[in-house]
Amino acid sequence: MKKSFFLRSAFLATVLIVSLSLTAFGFKWPWQSDDKTDEGVTETEIVIGSHQDLSGPIAGWGTQVKMGLELRAKEINDAGGIYGRKIRLVVEDNAYNPAQAITVTNKMINKDKVFMFIGNMGSPTAGATKPIISAKKIPQMYPLTAASLFYDPYDRYSFGGWVPYYDQARVLTKYFVEEKGKKKIGIMYQDDEMGSIMKKGVEDQLAKYNMQLTAAESYKRGATVFSTQMALLKKADVDLVVTATVIRETVGALAEAKKLQWDVDMCGMSPAYTKYIPYLSEKAGFSADGYYSTGQSPYIYPDHENPKAREFYKNYEAMFGKAPDLPSVAGYSALDVFYQVAMEVGKDLTREKFIDQLESRGEFLDENFDGPPTKFTSTDHQGVDQAYIFQIQKGKWVKIKGPISYKD
Repeated sequence: MKKSFFLRSAFLATVLIVSLSLTAFGFKWPWQSDDKTDEGVTETEIVIGSHQDLSGPIAGWGTQVKMGLELRAKEINDAGGIYGRKIRLVVEDNAYNPAQAITVTNKMINKDKVFMFIGNMGSPTAGATKPIISAKKIPQMYPLTAASLFYDPYDRYSFGGWVPYYDQARVLTKYFVEEKGKKKIGIMYQDDEMGSIMKKGVEDQLAKYNMQLTAAESYKRGATVFSTQMALLKKADVDLVVTATVIRETVGALAEAKKLQWDVDMCGMSPAYTKYIPYLSEKAGFSADGYYSTGQSPYIYPDHENPKAREFYKNYEAMFGKAPDLPSVAGYSALDVFYQVAMEVGKDLTREKFIDQLESRGEFLDENFDGPPTKFTSTDHQGVDQAYIFQIQKGKWVKIKGPISYKD
């Protein structure tokens, strides 16, 4: 018994002496690692997750966001990464289906161990996954939607980044009342959350001038005929038609105005701020010239006035064999903001440090695409409340005014 006790004591003493000696020479056991980073960050990589519509009804947007993310990731990695760590993107298909978005989000959290999410696509899909991500205290930023639920109410782990529909509607109304002297404003709006919030923005800005909507005509999502709505708006003798619509419905409204031989100013918001409005209008046999829209940055053409935007256009075409569109810019810009903040945090990158820096570092200036400044604080994660006014001229979007905030 005494011999066994002596052997155990001698063994423990030996272990203690060896441990103290190794420590003196700087050796650290695995559980004593200096690595203060979070899950998704290793010595060699940072894992970024994103779910996009790659096969559903808005796959044309989702694939472009994915390519914008990929181009910026390649540029960052080719330049040495972030303190030597390369960005590894994990982009999954949500098919614009909330249930599938939840499935792929859980996969990216539990299997891929992503550090954070960037640019998740769609109000219903990104909205369905927001509470799951936030509950895990994983940052999510720049979802591809202008819905307010990503910043209102305040959520430490969720950041917007795109000017909301409500703000766009107020900016649009402000411009046409104050700059164009419009007195009788009508709206054709989609009968859902998007259309309702756009309509409210118009109404709230008109109230500032003691004005009301002269006429408001709704349509059901998926409608293809808008003759009744446009005829009623013309009968109301409005001098401005606000279209709270997306692509097909915008073209349909413009077509009906042409049939009625009604020369009235018409305008929309970011869902209609796309090259497909002039393109599809031309295919339908008429010009969309004269149509206005709000947008967050000037449209990307090969002759963009900003040399960085022209360089982006050239690099995008070289990498993917096609021209970029605004969703491509959104993906690229979102990852660029991540890069800036991660570099400012330093080598010991953690989720909490990232959020602290994002909230405290002040304005981001869009030096690539000339968009309005973005700023987050510890109480406000909206990011942007300014928008530009653009107009289609000779088949291209041209900047008319801005950036404008309705709060000014």
